[in-house]
Amino acid sequence: MLKFWILIFLTVCFLISCGNGDDDNSDGPDRTKMEEAKKAFEEENYDKAKSSVEYFLAKYPKDIDALYFYAQVLIQTKQILKARQRANEILEIDPTLPEAKSILGEVHFRRKEFNEALKLSRQALKKKPQLQAPYRVIGEIYLRKGKIKEGIKVLLEAHKFAPTDVETLKKLSAGYIKDKDYASAKKYLDIAMKVKQNVPGIHYNFAAVYANQGDGQKAMEHIDIALAHYQKMKTVFWAGKSRDMRRLIVRKFNIAE
Repeated sequence: MLKFWILIFLTVCFLISCGNGDDDNSDGPDRTKMEEAKKAFEEENYDKAKSSVEYFLAKYPKDIDALYFYAQVLIQTKQILKARQRANEILEIDPTLPEAKSILGEVHFRRKEFNEALKLSRQALKKKPQLQAPYRVIGEIYLRKGKIKEGIKVLLEAHKFAPTDVETLKKLSAGYIKDKDYASAKKYLDIAMKVKQNVPGIHYNFAAVYANQGDGQKAMEHIDIALAHYQKMKTVFWAGKSRDMRRLIVRKFNIAE
């Protein structure tokens, strides 16, 4: 009988010290939804990215990576005020985190407040140089101001830190297209295609490259893929841009339909 009670006592002590496993979160949160969200973001499916990251944040509302990513999704869907709110949430968790300044840099960029966008993006990179969004903001500001070589240089720096970041590859190819260096643009588009094959922006840029290189057939193939994706996702602006480019390609190469 004594052995029986000793055994029960030891079993209870073991359960108290180890727990039953239900609340053990030592491996961190399940990030499946975040992976889905990031995949959708790369494919420019921002509605799906938004719903997936919101599902994750409902369980883990103070996850910095998720809040930072959510803000980028909101910026892409032109919900600038909500993106700023996510930056404020990050600042409440830790006012020293560079992710907040990165978000605010993007917010000012979207509002065409380029000087403030540059300042905040540079501050973010000073603390965390592997962040991609600040490079893209700085690079695109240079491109818009006609400083194409400077813009490409910044985007190449971003690419060095994240060689498979599709959004950066897309911006970098756009820079080379503006510079009329179509061979370099194609080089980075080829890299992007090895990472993701169904990103409409990559196909749109491919169409521009092939049209300028005189290959009407390949230009049409890529613009049709881009247009189909944009129409499926109901991305009105880029669907319209794709239709415009398609008409130009048809006219330039006398393609019969």
